[in-house]
Amino acid sequence: MKSSKVKLLTLTVISAVLLVILYRMIFPIQYSFLVEGKESPPPKFQLSHGELFVPASFLENSLGLKIKWDPLPQESTPTGKGIYYRDKVLTLMYHAISPEVQKGASSISTSEFRTQLELLKKNNFHIITMDQYADFMLKGGKIPDNAVLLTFDDGYESFYTYAYPILKEFGDTATNFVIVGAVDGHVPGLPKLTWDQMREMKKSGMSFYNHTYDAHHMIAVDREGDQKPALPHLQYLPKENRVETVQEYRNRIDADLRHADNRLQTELGNTRNILCFPYGKYSLTALEVAQSQGINLFFTIGKGINTKFDRIGYRLDASKAGETPEHLIARMKRGGKESENAETKGLLMVNDIPLPFSGSVPKMKDNELMIPLREFSAATKVNMTLSNRDRKVTLSMF
Repeated sequence: MKSSKVKLLTLTVISAVLLVILYRMIFPIQYSFLVEGKESPPPKFQLSHGELFVPASFLENSLGLKIKWDPLPQESTPTGKGIYYRDKVLTLMYHAISPEVQKGASSISTSEFRTQLELLKKNNFHIITMDQYADFMLKGGKIPDNAVLLTFDDGYESFYTYAYPILKEFGDTATNFVIVGAVDGHVPGLPKLTWDQMREMKKSGMSFYNHTYDAHHMIAVDREGDQKPALPHLQYLPKENRVETVQEYRNRIDADLRHADNRLQTELGNTRNILCFPYGKYSLTALEVAQSQGINLFFTIGKGINTKFDRIGYRLDASKAGETPEHLIARMKRGGKESENAETKGLLMVNDIPLPFSGSVPKMKDNELMIPLREFSAATKVNMTLSNRDRKVTLSMF
C-alpha cells in the first residue's frame, strides 16, 4: 500500500513537471522592452539563474553601441609566505585627516593613519606611486607583490598639514584627487589645498589629479528639483523649463574636465591625465568625453582589487568608521577574496571603452553573444528597470 502511494506521488510530480515544460513550450515567457521611451520588438533572450540575457546585437541596435566581449584568463593563486596577491593593486581611499577621530565624517585620525602605514610595512605590503600604477596599467610595467596605492579625495588642506609629514617620515607617497575649482576659488566647508602647497608636496613624490573642476555637487534633474550628481546626469534648466540635450551635456562635461586638467598642467606641470569620479558616479557618455581628452585611467568608490585591465579602478575605504587598522590589514590580506570586493572576470568593450565585468558574464548561444542585463547596466551605467512580475524591461542612456 505504502509503495503504491509513493509511486502515485512520483507520477503526480513527474506529470506536473511535464505539464509545466509543455506549457512553457506552448506559451513561452515573454518580456516587453521599452528603449529610450519607445516600445521595441522583444529580442530572443535567455533566463539563467534569475539573470536575463539578451543578444549583444539588440543592445547595439537599440542603444547605438558597439559591443565586444574580452574574457580574461584565469589566474593561479600566488604561493609563498607573505604573498597575498600578485600583479594586482589594492587602492586605499581616504578623504580628510585630523589629530582626533571625527565622528560622522569621512575622516581618519593621524594616529590611525600612522598605525596603518606601520602595519602595511610589517605585513609585507608595498606602497607604489601613481606613476608605477599607470605604467602597470597602460604599459605592462612591473609592480611588487602586495602592491598598494594610497589615494585621498577632495583636496583638503589636512592632507598637507597632517598626512604629508607622516608620509614623508615613512618614505611613502600618495595621490590627492582635487576639486580644482575649489582650489582656484574660496568655497565653504573644510579648507582646501593651495597650489603652493601642492607644488611643495610634489617635490617629495606626492601627486595631484582631476576630481573635476566644478562637478562635485548635486544638480536638479527635473522640474520637481530631484537632485543627482552633476557628472553623470542631464541637468534641468529652469529658465527654459527643459532638460539639457545630450550635446549640451557633453559640452558641459567636456569643458569642466578640460579646464581642470589645463589648470593642473599650468600650476603643477602635470603630463598625465587621471580622473576620479565625484561620488564614484559616471555615465558612458562621460567616459567617452574623458577618453577623447586623453584620460585613460579612472577611479571610482567601488570596492575591489585592480588587475592590469581595470581602467576604472576599484578602491577600499581605509577610513571606515569603527574599523581598526588591524582589521583593515586583515581585509587586505584576503585581497580579491574579500566577500565585498569585486574582481574583474572580463572586459566588455563598449564603444572602445573597456568596462569590467565582475559578476555574471556574457556567453555564446546559437552563435550569438548574450549579455547579462543587470551586469551590463552596472558596468555601462545605462539605466535599466526590470520587473519579473510584469515581464517588462526599460532601458535608457540617461
